[in-house]
Amino acid sequence: MTSILVVDDEYSVAEFVKEVLTEEGYHVEVSHNGREALSVVKKFSPDIVILDFMMPDMNGLQVLAELKAFDESIQVLMLTAYNSVPTAIEAIRQGAADYILKPFDLETLKLAVAKLVEKISLKHQVRYLQETFARRAIKSEFVLCPSPQMSKVYELASQVAQTNNTTVLILGESGVGKEHVAQFIHLQSARKSKPFVELNCAAIPDNLLESELFGHEPGAFTDARSKKIGLLEYADGGTLFLDEIGDMPLTMQAKVLKVMETKSFRRVGGLKEIKTDVRIIAATNKDLALAIEKGQFREDLYYRLQVFPIVIPPLRERAEDITHLASFFLNLFSQTMRKRLTFSDSALKALLSYKWKGNVRELKNVVERAAIITPSDGIIQPEHLGLAIDVETPTASTASTSPPAHEGLPAGETYADTVSAIKFPDNFSLKAHLECIEREYILAALAQTRGNQLRAAKLLGIERHVLRYQMKRLGIEAKSDVQN
Repeated sequence: MTSILVVDDEYSVAEFVKEVLTEEGYHVEVSHNGREALSVVKKFSPDIVILDFMMPDMNGLQVLAELKAFDESIQVLMLTAYNSVPTAIEAIRQGAADYILKPFDLETLKLAVAKLVEKISLKHQVRYLQETFARRAIKSEFVLCPSPQMSKVYELASQVAQTNNTTVLILGESGVGKEHVAQFIHLQSARKSKPFVELNCAAIPDNLLESELFGHEPGAFTDARSKKIGLLEYADGGTLFLDEIGDMPLTMQAKVLKVMETKSFRRVGGLKEIKTDVRIIAATNKDLALAIEKGQFREDLYYRLQVFPIVIPPLRERAEDITHLASFFLNLFSQTMRKRLTFSDSALKALLSYKWKGNVRELKNVVERAAIITPSDGIIQPEHLGLAIDVETPTASTASTSPPAHEGLPAGETYADTVSAIKFPDNFSLKAHLECIEREYILAALAQTRGNQLRAAKLLGIERHVLRYQMKRLGIEAKSDVQN
């Protein structure tokens, strides 16, 4: 049962909120000032704290700061009678999960609490999976990455897993772990007891792809001497993972689209419509918007797949994951090869310095090679890794004591001069500043393309799904923010 602490100096309000939420099935306690609340939290350990902003001894922000210092996982819902945007923003910045304005109606309160309960549930599920997969680490190659970027990916994956049928499109560079996320979604869904079936669209010749996916009847073609069950039938009730879907031929794209629309298909050479119940997860490392413009990918299939896109960042942007995965792979190979191996500090530094264009797949291969050539009970050194670390060597021109002038700067002024002249205002936030710049460019691109998101994305040098995600994140609504 979810536990909630209501903190409000107005006794009638606090008791009323307690009564309402108790009827909703929550365990609710009440405090009437900040100091009392902090004392109760240490004994009660609530999942959610509903916190009034104005109280006699401490204001809500002061209590919030101490709550987060005590237990960062507590979800805080701030109540304020002051319709002040700065107050709300400051509360969110300091760690509040959400806020509502007083006076509030019951449905608003119930909805806000329900959202926090769902968020807590998702975090518990992710933690459970991390512990479960950690116990199975030696027997399995499935491991969860600890970086903040991947935590966001897992949170999105957990959310879509609960829908059971929603189509997912996973995007990212080659070797980044798209199948890993697809399996994560499957294992968290209601379909986890059913098959997870993978089809690599780039690894199978075009003339065999249809038979592999749909199966075939005897006599459908020259070598079809018996009936074959396709992967769609094998995956019934479970998940079908279409990897590298950007490489699927246009003729097959049309047939996959039909399956997604009708939930049925025919075997090659067959007449009978076969019903199928599968969740389709697709993945690609290609720019599908560009492929559409080149006539290499169907636009209608793109929109069918784009229901819930998840973008996986490359490994080079996730330093925490590099060392975590390297240690995991080394443990795996040490068990297999019956060796006891460790990384030296210099080897770990080399791993962190490398570009990892092949991402997780390349990292795994590098660790396997190092495990093979390092003697048993040895320490892996940089030379065992075989990495070519790019080091910039100063040339005669770059080593000059007088920095060269930069294009676009006044004569005689260098970039260093300009940088040193930058003034930082009080309470400067680089994140907020960059978001402001990002918002201006997106609005400009949408305005110049009359709200055409596909063209605006091309103008910005990003994919359409990335543009849509950024618009949602920055609160840009195409109809209201951009004049068509």
